[in-house]
Amino acid sequence: MTRAGPFRVDGPGVNHDQPVRFRFDGRPLTGYAGDSLASALLANGVRTVGRSFKFHRPRGVYTCGIEEPNALLRLGTGARAIPTARATVIELSEGLEAFSQSGWPNVKTDAGRMLDFTAPLWAAGFYNKTFIWPSWHAYEGLVRRMAGLGRVSVGSDPDRYDVRNLHCDVLIIGGGAAGLREANAASEAGGRVVLVEQAAESFYLWRGVRPDTAAVFAELRTRL
Repeated sequence: MTRAGPFRVDGPGVNHDQPVRFRFDGRPLTGYAGDSLASALLANGVRTVGRSFKFHRPRGVYTCGIEEPNALLRLGTGARAIPTARATVIELSEGLEAFSQSGWPNVKTDAGRMLDFTAPLWAAGFYNKTFIWPSWHAYEGLVRRMAGLGRVSVGSDPDRYDVRNLHCDVLIIGGGAAGLREANAASEAGGRVVLVEQAAESFYLWRGVRPDTAAVFAELRTRL
């Protein structure tokens, strides 16, 4: 992948001088520091990352945040595997391994796509009217496997997690311009402030904002 590449445009928040190697479905790819997993996949020309629930139609990255409905991937292997992670909020890291969760034999060439030719036969309520004999459970395993919603690891989690209790006077949800300003004001007034932001480096603060707005963000962050 070249610096700009056919699928990449220059923008804030991505360090083009620091390449990051990762894998998607075993295929080695390269992104840059500051990329999300989704942006790195798109920059490498990866358009299909999943399949639709019912007819296995190809699905690609649709949004840029926590609301992403299509790019639901499995991260890692073994007991540390994380199913159904949204690629749009996963920061790209060196050696990251991501896998699609649907499609056989693979997400790009999915035999389940043949179901789309039977779409006229699958009216609303098809499941409720058809899979009732002898029992829904007789079909449940097959339907769930075809849906491609990920599998939870059956092994014991080898990691340990720290727990910290925070107490505050003001809790602010969201690290956008308004959140940062209110956090700064509450802090200057002597309050104990907790600012909660879903993105580790606030993707929303640094991507696609005007230079003057970015300067305001930078100034407010230095005060917090």
